[in-house]
Amino acid sequence: MSSPVLSKKFLLGFFESYPAAICVFELDGTIVFVNREGCELTNRTKEELIGKRVQDFVADPAVAQLFTSRIISKGYVETELSITQSNGDAIGVRFAGVLVKDNAGKAMGIVGMVGGTNIALGKSSRISQAVQRILNQFPETKMLTVEEVAGELRVSQETVRRWVRNGQLPCFKLSRGIRIPSEVIKDLIGMNLQQKLR
Repeated sequence: MSSPVLSKKFLLGFFESYPAAICVFELDGTIVFVNREGCELTNRTKEELIGKRVQDFVADPAVAQLFTSRIISKGYVETELSITQSNGDAIGVRFAGVLVKDNAGKAMGIVGMVGGTNIALGKSSRISQAVQRILNQFPETKMLTVEEVAGELRVSQETVRRWVRNGQLPCFKLSRGIRIPSEVIKDLIGMNLQQKLR
């Protein structure tokens, strides 16, 4: 049987290397551990996060308090929250919280994990700026939905989604779906015509 020290070391290593944002916090919301992904999500360092309360980084602290209370009473809760990054941008996340108990069944703390993000684009958002820079290169570019692209290319929507998943069709994933620059579609049609002419 492994020692408690080895188990703790393994657990912290697992959390640190996990490919999603994870934080461990006390019942009052005080953060005692956060992994690298959690730091990147909030755009803060570990020093800025550990010792602070989860409620300080949620856009609506009352929602965070309610979420924490529900985890304590139910043991496990999934919800959507908006987390505020260091630059003031809010990011919508799917957050799951699990209550951790000791051998005697006493509640010790909560492990929280982000299951996915829906990025709310603000004027100061890095993603918003990147999108704008790309669009500035193509003055007549507009963003097309999957349905519009399928109509333009005369293929099914599932084909468009497959191309996006395989990286064959560059796109921007926004909170309400996928947007594809119209210039990309023009290039794709042009390449297709050239291949047919050969």
